[in-house]
Amino acid sequence: MTTSFEQFGSSGAVVDGKWNKRQYRIERLLGAGANGKVYLVKRGKLHYAMKTGFDAVDHQSEVNALKALSKSNTSFRQYLLDVDDFHRDGQDIPFYVMPYFKGSSIGEFMKRNGRDWIYLIGLNLLRKLAELHKEDYIFGDIKMENIIVSGYGDVDLIDFGGVTLKGKSVKQFTEVYDRGFWGGGSRTADEAYDLFAFAVLLISSTDTERRLVGIKQVLPQNRNVEMLLDMLQSNKALSQAAPVLRKILLGKYTSSKQALADWRRQSYPKPARTPRSTGGAWLKVCFAASLVVFGLTVYMYWL
Repeated sequence: MTTSFEQFGSSGAVVDGKWNKRQYRIERLLGAGANGKVYLVKRGKLHYAMKTGFDAVDHQSEVNALKALSKSNTSFRQYLLDVDDFHRDGQDIPFYVMPYFKGSSIGEFMKRNGRDWIYLIGLNLLRKLAELHKEDYIFGDIKMENIIVSGYGDVDLIDFGGVTLKGKSVKQFTEVYDRGFWGGGSRTADEAYDLFAFAVLLISSTDTERRLVGIKQVLPQNRNVEMLLDMLQSNKALSQAAPVLRKILLGKYTSSKQALADWRRQSYPKPARTPRSTGGAWLKVCFAASLVVFGLTVYMYWL
């Protein structure tokens, strides 16, 4: 089964859940992947992310993983908010609804706030992966597009199409971040697989020379982990994280908990400045101004 934006509905269209009877209004298309499309939708005054599936089996597998994670005592709790079908043109289109995370990519965040934020972002991403791995899942498709950064370097994972039970074959990946692509190991879903992609992600997001662009044109026999280690060694932005990332690339960690513990032991530079948050600053200014006006009013009253 395939689904297009036109079939599912255009901006402003209303989606009525067939079974749960919840109604959503489509705001815009957020993105499309190998196994579905994600829309920004609105129900009442709140925004959510809605994903439709291209393949019913893959979609259900993703839903099952999110159901399990939503019942866990982790930050993934209550990620899955609704599961239903939308009937259109004689077919039922499966969809699920999860929270909408507002933020930016790692690259955009660091462009605004500085590359020294990579250490805090790395810490928060490792925390997320450790939580996920504790529930016997790996994320599988770690890449720029599936990471949202907000607030004080807070990290959220989006698009769970690659989430796989440990021990199974990784069902979805992006070649440049894939351990097998670099000859660094198998495509079996283990914690080291996600960690390898994590290391490549940090190298890619801080590499000003953009050496990973076009890497797929390099012949497989000429691609190896040593290339990544060379990039890491010359990457000044990751100099203090290099010992941990080197061990990750060489497969020295069997668990994300170990990598997270080592990451925490390192003494990383603090971010140069706090992320820009004009909204919060404006509220503080308004509040202070209101106190001044209130004080003057009381003063004038008692004169």
